[in-house]
Amino acid sequence: MSIPLQNSRLCLDCDTVFEEARCPQCSSESYFPLSRWVRPAMASDTATVRTRAKKASLVLLGSGAAFALWKLLKKPDSKKQ
Repeated sequence: MSIPLQNSRLCLDCDTVFEEARCPQCSSESYFPLSRWVRPAMASDTATVRTRAKKASLVLLGSGAAFALWKLLKKPDSKKQ
């Protein structure tokens, strides 16, 4: 059985998780909504992380390519004595 986090409640009397108006175990009306204690993951958070990872990998790829190009085009240093 699964209960969406937005609807889940924790009974303060018997520690039962439920989604009805009253606790099905002890019929108590004293409860705490779990969504106020545990924040549900937002869909946009995952997209933001993916976007940041993609940008970071592109920056690393670009800097690696720039370094390789610099090494290829760099003139050999004349030995100084």
